Amino acid sequence: MKTQQFSPSTERSRLKYLFWGIGICLLLLFFLFFYLYIQIIQDKTSTYEDSKQVAMSETPLNTADTVTRYHGASRYDIVAGEGAEGAKGIAFVPVNNKDKGIIYQTVSKATTKKEMLSSWQSSCNECDLLSIQPAIDKDKPLWEITYLDHQNRYVLDYYRMRNGEFYEQLRFKQ
Repeated sequence: MKTQQFSPSTERSRLKYLFWGIGICLLLLFFLFFYLYIQIIQDKTSTYEDSKQVAMSETPLNTADTVTRYHGASRYDIVAGEGAEGAKGIAFVPVNNKDKGIIYQTVSKATTKKEMLSSWQSSCNECDLLSIQPAIDKDKPLWEITYLDHQNRYVLDYYRMRNGEFYEQLRFKQ
């Protein structure tokens, strides 16, 4: 019985096919992750247009400047804009629970973002601010201030939008 002798050229061609196979698999994985990323982002913002229209039809808002998402006990799209005579307001539009009504907060009757930021900075000197944005909990409009404290903890502070009173704090170790 004859046995095939080892040939370096045969071994190289096997390695070449192996590398091509791995390269094609990696390329397919890259395109799969890219596709999934695009789908997730589109799903995240898919309700924004509907929320804008609902907010402008059911609240004093005439224009919608920004729309953001808040995930608390339930999802809300937060629509900020202007109403008649330039009166600014924020509408909290429930996404999942359509039975809940829209909650509207006029900026003139609330603590502004700048006021909250100023108050927070005076109380937390050694902290690094990450973001400040509207939030809502139990139908109460809130400001959510996200920062890193002096012990390098990730902290979420919530203040009532109506009067700037402290509402809740969450701290996470990193």
